[in-house]
Parts: sequence; C-alpha cells; structure tokens
Amino acid sequence: MGMKRRDFLFLAQAGEGCVRLSCEQLYMHYRDLERAVASAAKVTPGGAEWWAGEPESALALESPEEFFRRLGETLRGKRRLELTDLEWLADSRLRQEVGDLLDEFRAGGGKVAFAAPAQSAEAST
Repeated sequence: MGMKRRDFLFLAQAGEGCVRLSCEQLYMHYRDLERAVASAAKVTPGGAEWWAGEPESALALESPEEFFRRLGETLRGKRRLELTDLEWLADSRLRQEVGDLLDEFRAGGGKVAFAAPAQSAEAST
C-alpha cells in the first residue's frame, strides 16, 4: 500500500530504516480529522445543507482511528522512529493514539527515540 501525499508530510526519512515524525504536524492533522468527522455528522443525508448558495463538501475523510491504523502500516518494516515536538501531545486522546502506535511499533521490533526540545533563542543567549 502506498502512502498518500498528505501523510508523507508527517514523515521524514532520517537515515536508512529511520523515520522522523513531528507531533506538531500530527496534532494539526488529528484535529482536522476530528473536526471533519464532527462536521460530517451534522450534514443531513443527501447534502441538503447549503451555505451562501454552495453545497456542503462531499469529501470522503477517514476517522482518526483509520489514520493511525494506516500510519502504523506505513511504519512497518522501519527500524527506528524519532518523535519531535512532544509538547504537542498534551491532548489525552491524541497521546493515547500515539501511545498505541508506539506500542505496536515496538512490538514489531522497532526502536523509538524522543528528540530533545529545541532551545529557544532567549535560552541560548
């Protein structure tokens, strides 16, 4: 299974068999998925809601659970996963999803590394 273009934005190759994942980008996408799922639940069947003369978007979006399942599939076969921007995992539901993803990755023999927070410009002066 190939990776969708948007998903590629979350992952960066960090060497052979190593992938870097930004928790900031993950959080933003996760919130977008939650918002889209909530909005889709409000749309009446047949797309009868209109705004300013335009019909509701009929995008087929996946749930956050489906996204994390696919992300886990994408990580299969990788040996190392580096997480950056850990402060973005403050949302408990997102933290749980990421925790489950990490457990699955480790169970497959992968190693997880957490990047140290970057020092701010003020701290380094």
